[in-house]
Amino acid sequence: MNKKLNRGLAIIIPDKKVNTFIMFIIILGIISGSLFLVVLKDTDHSQVIEKINTFFTNINTNNINNIEAFKNAFIENIIFVILVWILGMSIIGIIINIFMIYLKGFIIGFSLSSFFLVYKYKGLLAALIYVFPTSIINILVCLLLGVYSVLFTINLWKIIFLKEKDFNMKRFIKKYFLVLIICIILIIISSLTEGFLVPSLLKLVIKLFI
Repeated sequence: MNKKLNRGLAIIIPDKKVNTFIMFIIILGIISGSLFLVVLKDTDHSQVIEKINTFFTNINTNNINNIEAFKNAFIENIIFVILVWILGMSIIGIIINIFMIYLKGFIIGFSLSSFFLVYKYKGLLAALIYVFPTSIINILVCLLLGVYSVLFTINLWKIIFLKEKDFNMKRFIKKYFLVLIICIILIIISSLTEGFLVPSLLKLVIKLFI
């Protein structure tokens, strides 16, 4: 049991420094997204409020196509995963990957603050239900992809420019493929949650609290 746990942790935390750096990028994105509404103009606030109200109205009137919601979430997530994974195999791609991971965090933070803008403290529960279940999975995906793509770039740099021969690149590539499979499984779960579970929970919250 302990061996399996250690193996699992070794996959999630292969390098503490890189893990800390990627987590910092995600948190920075969440904070930036949360504060972004503050600098928006009143007209932009009105647009955000209108979109949130329309979203809640659609949920309350069962005007949400669950299969379509799942499909949209999955397509968006799979594009992100494959793009970050591929870019991680290049030295230049590390900059784009870090920005994309920051952007994911930004969207999470913006979503939370948008709900709060419209419904104040009553909207926090709705925001948590809408953002929390899928975001936890998405953050884990960002963390895995971010860490391994950075490590891939670092190891590639060492092999090409520093001529290091001790590193087992074949073994790392196998791990890199394993991370891709894990991330695809996670985004399927995340997309199913967003498409089917979240709308049902939000409808309940709207009836009880909003």
